[in-house]
Amino acid sequence: MLERLEFETGTSDLGPGPYATLERLAELLTAEPALRIALVGHTDAVGGLEDNIALSRKRAEAVRQWLIDGHGVASDRLEARGAGYLAPRASNLTESGREANRRVEVVLLSAE
Repeated sequence: MLERLEFETGTSDLGPGPYATLERLAELLTAEPALRIALVGHTDAVGGLEDNIALSRKRAEAVRQWLIDGHGVASDRLEARGAGYLAPRASNLTESGREANRRVEVVLLSAE
């Protein structure tokens, strides 16, 4: 999981950072050009499922663009997907839990 990315409820805006985990991911992708990953966005449980899946995909896409634009990672090495609120890591009954659920995770697709 990419730690310390901050998304407010209902937004896919990724602020200017700094984001240490994104920097480390960019370094890894640069050092290992055969790696392909999927970025999977997640949301809290505020709102409907379809809207949250679309929002979570936009969050993953924001991270993908950050890697492409800021670090020159080839776009064909990165996929962006959305899971909405279907895989919470904390309770959605508290603000801190909802905040923890608004995240992007990295899934290794291949390392040929």
